Amino acid sequence: MIDTHCHLTFPQLADRVDEVIADAHAAGVGRMITVGTTPADAYKAQAVARAHDSVWFTVGVHPHYADEYDAEAYAASLELLADPKCAAVGEMGVDYHYDDPPRDVQHALFRAQLEAVNARRIDKPIVIHCRKAVDDTLAIIGESGLDPSRFVFHCFTEPPADARKVLDAGCWISITGIVTYKNAPEVRASAELVPDDRLMVETDAPYLSPEPHRKVRPNEPKFVVATARFLADLRGVEFEAFEQLTDANAERFYGLYEPPFSRDPQGSA
Repeated sequence: MIDTHCHLTFPQLADRVDEVIADAHAAGVGRMITVGTTPADAYKAQAVARAHDSVWFTVGVHPHYADEYDAEAYAASLELLADPKCAAVGEMGVDYHYDDPPRDVQHALFRAQLEAVNARRIDKPIVIHCRKAVDDTLAIIGESGLDPSRFVFHCFTEPPADARKVLDAGCWISITGIVTYKNAPEVRASAELVPDDRLMVETDAPYLSPEPHRKVRPNEPKFVVATARFLADLRGVEFEAFEQLTDANAERFYGLYEPPFSRDPQGSA
């Protein structure tokens, strides 16, 4: 399996990242993408990806850090996009769950990152963080003129009406362990709407451990299997077929390849 979105550089996982990756492999998770949230985080993510054949990374600034945005540092971090292990730009977007950073500041950061993609003609997919802000997020994506099929709304937690807007725009959707929670019926309804060819699965580790591991902290890439099994049952398909489907989707969207595990048991470089 592929965990398309985790944060191996975050403190909950960074100190034992080799163990976390080895445990993921043992659970059948052969590849994972560690997602950058600030320029400094992107460099850390690159280091993890370079040390492990089975890990890729991304470069982006999360909306939670919009009021700390350093344009010069971000521009420098974009040089990491030339690394073959860099799978995407992001995560970036808009989050209205909290009052801060202010919405206009988040919008400015989001637009700046999309403008950089256009200006540099970056041919990478784009990872979107969007919470309670689907309309504004889609509007800004539309303004950019970028191909909507290159965007994935990660950790999708919005109701079916918003899922339909995202899908009608042409974007992809990725689902986390939240779909397994009893108090998340709208997420399940949204997950059922996603076409087979635009669905991916992730952990967002170290957060959002899925059932039956919900009490386990921190979440880890190995638990993406539980979310995938739940989604397969929800959508009425065999797990093996669902795994093949979502793996193929992630390979196509992110340009991933099968890592050469033969070099050592953990798949390290």
